[in-house]
Amino acid sequence: MTFLQLLASLSPVISVMLFLVLLRMPASRAMPISMVITALAAVFIWKMDTNLLAASVVEGLLSAITPLTIIFGAVFLLNTLKYSGAMDTIRAGFTNISADARVQVIIICWLFGAFIEGSAGFGTPAAIGAPLLVLLGIPPVAAAVVALIADSASVSFGAIGLPVLFGMDQGLTQGGGNMAAAQIAQHGGNFADYAQFIAMHMITIDLIIGSLIPLVMVCILTGFFGRNKSIKEGLAVWKFALFAGFTFTVPAWLINYFAGPEFPSVIGALVGMAIVIPVARKGWLLPKQTWFDFAGTENADNNQRQVISGKPPFSQLAAWTPYLIMAVLLVMSRTIAPLKAWLSSFNLSWTGLLGTELKAGFATLYAPGAFFVAVCILGFFLFKMRGEAIKTSVNVSLKSMIPTVISLGASVPMVKIFLNSGENHAHLSSMPVALADLLASSMGHIWDWVAPVIGIFGAFLSGSATFSNMMFSGLQYSVADNIGANHALILALQGIGANAGNMMCVMNVVAAATVVGMAGRESEIIRKTMPVALAYAMLAGTVAFIWGGF
Repeated sequence: MTFLQLLASLSPVISVMLFLVLLRMPASRAMPISMVITALAAVFIWKMDTNLLAASVVEGLLSAITPLTIIFGAVFLLNTLKYSGAMDTIRAGFTNISADARVQVIIICWLFGAFIEGSAGFGTPAAIGAPLLVLLGIPPVAAAVVALIADSASVSFGAIGLPVLFGMDQGLTQGGGNMAAAQIAQHGGNFADYAQFIAMHMITIDLIIGSLIPLVMVCILTGFFGRNKSIKEGLAVWKFALFAGFTFTVPAWLINYFAGPEFPSVIGALVGMAIVIPVARKGWLLPKQTWFDFAGTENADNNQRQVISGKPPFSQLAAWTPYLIMAVLLVMSRTIAPLKAWLSSFNLSWTGLLGTELKAGFATLYAPGAFFVAVCILGFFLFKMRGEAIKTSVNVSLKSMIPTVISLGASVPMVKIFLNSGENHAHLSSMPVALADLLASSMGHIWDWVAPVIGIFGAFLSGSATFSNMMFSGLQYSVADNIGANHALILALQGIGANAGNMMCVMNVVAAATVVGMAGRESEIIRKTMPVALAYAMLAGTVAFIWGGF
């Protein structure tokens, strides 16, 4: 690979980092520019066929429909609850559990978010959790940052285990066979059993690393967004934060050990909430002083009085009904085979895009966006909303989507160009594979730390841990072969890196910024989440290096 080709392969990363992070452009400007630069590099340096490039853009635009519907659905549900008055009830309910913002972010983002991740995945937890925090009085950017950081350890088992069961299976499948066939034969003879073994490595590492995430969240909350900019105020709840961390990771470990990777996040989150919420109500493991003191806000007492003053317009059960129905629909649609098949039968699909082999699809009823809209319509009747309130909810939701449509309408095609660049006149591998091969040849001796970085890289560009695993599981397995490492451990590090990448990938950041009304401030969010993602990956690599697998 020449120096120019190296720059071309790095063009998506360099351009996103330059325009979005360093120059602090809003994603609605940075991503279109980055897409154009990537396209020019692909054509003139990587020698990618122009027709294939055009087809990749079309594929990206069609693929963007699914995340856009999820984001719109989350925003629409938020505004439905807001303009109906139901959100006042939800806000009061969380305050009654604890008026402490540190406790609220742990329960909403770490535990409730893990349940949503296990049910739906693909950025949905941050799209639901962040706006809930905003309506509790937490600053919007702070809400987006902690929600993104929380959506990490649970991603291993997100969307009913999709990152491992589907992502890694597809990534290891080449030429009609699975390159890990020998390992699969040693673990029951089917990939599901081997996936469970890989996931055991992931969740075992997360017993040590992932359990620290709630403490990291509250330290960032108080250290960056508190009035006093004090990490010490976050560390003050270390007992409760670690307790909440383990109440998720320990049940998740047990569920994966006995049942496999489909439900550790769902059941682990439910067990965690059942344990942590009563503890929070009692004030156990918590300091005596409640903290809700953000820069630029009134003092904590005023904030709390605003939250709990007055009689809520609805009961807690009624206010939470849309979210409860949403959760039930997500779980049922993923676990009840006949229902899943029926919903999936309404897919839209496009094949042979511009005469190429590229294709795209949109699961009209199976995608979470459809469920969001359905529960919003139900909310109109449940909360007896007036026509004006419904109209306002719809209009506000649609207007807030404009910068997101531009951002994702550029970022997803950019990723597709990057991934599809394997067909070129320069006889090169695709850009991500070429980059990973270069790293493998030069850094095999420190692969425990490189492996999760590659996972981050994949998720950062593709917007999904599942896609990251699809891109790089094969390469990770090959490197493990070459350096004599534990295959399952290296694949686990790939998965953990993909989880960490969830915190900073453009698609998730754009979604989180949109739902809290902060579109245009994506760079600020990434600058806060990126160090955490890298630290998470490096700690996982260190644990793997010391441990050596099992």
